[in-house]
Amino acid sequence: MKIRKNRSWEEVIKSLSNSESAASTVIAAVLLLSILFTIFAVLRVAYVPEWKTDAEQSHMSEVQRDMTGLKSTVDMIIFLTAANTSYSARPPVTVPFSMGGGEISILEPSKSSGTLSINTKSYKVTIIPIVGNETSINSNIITYHSNNRQYVDQVFRYENGAVILVQDDRSLMTQFPSLFSINQISAHNYTVLIQAINLSGNSDSISSETYTYLRLTGSQPNTIDLGNINSFDCIISTKYPDAWKSYFKGNLNEISKEAGLKYGTDFILDPKDYSDKIHLKFLAGSENQNHYRLSIREYVITAEIGARNSFN
Repeated sequence: MKIRKNRSWEEVIKSLSNSESAASTVIAAVLLLSILFTIFAVLRVAYVPEWKTDAEQSHMSEVQRDMTGLKSTVDMIIFLTAANTSYSARPPVTVPFSMGGGEISILEPSKSSGTLSINTKSYKVTIIPIVGNETSINSNIITYHSNNRQYVDQVFRYENGAVILVQDDRSLMTQFPSLFSINQISAHNYTVLIQAINLSGNSDSISSETYTYLRLTGSQPNTIDLGNINSFDCIISTKYPDAWKSYFKGNLNEISKEAGLKYGTDFILDPKDYSDKIHLKFLAGSENQNHYRLSIREYVITAEIGARNSFN
């Protein structure tokens, strides 16, 4: 009987030991999960917002590269249509756009989105000669609006060969247009070619987190000869005059210097701060001797939004 009692007691001790071991394993697992959840929570609160900001900023750089690619594609179409009269019969060109981004694997896999709009806003170049009727070229624009979660939202806008970056209340031209071509023929005689890019097509917009595509189709340019005049005004109607003013003060000033024109004597930018336009004046010169052979070349580019396979 004693032996049985001893054996029973040993079995009880062994059972308790096994129970304590199992409990220790469970407690260790719970503590490990708690540590993991704590680390994950710290990462989500302290680090993920900063990483998300960096990822969305990187995506904005990608969008800017896409807008630069759009400009380069339009410039290529313009060059080909000007050099080859049969180019308009060739297939259109497709340009990709990265609409969303900023994801962080595992920790924050969701993407920010963007909206691409074409032909929903307008832009206008108006030429007013001192003698004769004014001539206007109306054009649509292409705009990308970001919908970021952490990084500041930005707008990229393509109008008449220029790419404009808008952030908060500030605008900056990141890619310059080829708006003016000025050449000196002889003393006080110049040829001035104004290049107007007329985006056409149906109004459309798309919001997405993935890629979308633009199809661009070129046609033969239309040249408008305005004859010989000794002064004229050029007015650009735009939502972002600050970006255009910066361009005129820098890039156009250099082009004019190469042609022998002097700022203040041969041309001047209206110093008034307009909210919706830029006013540039080409003058007759100090002795009223300047003569400009003025013409406008209008390039019509049809733009469409769609999935890549929808264009096949």
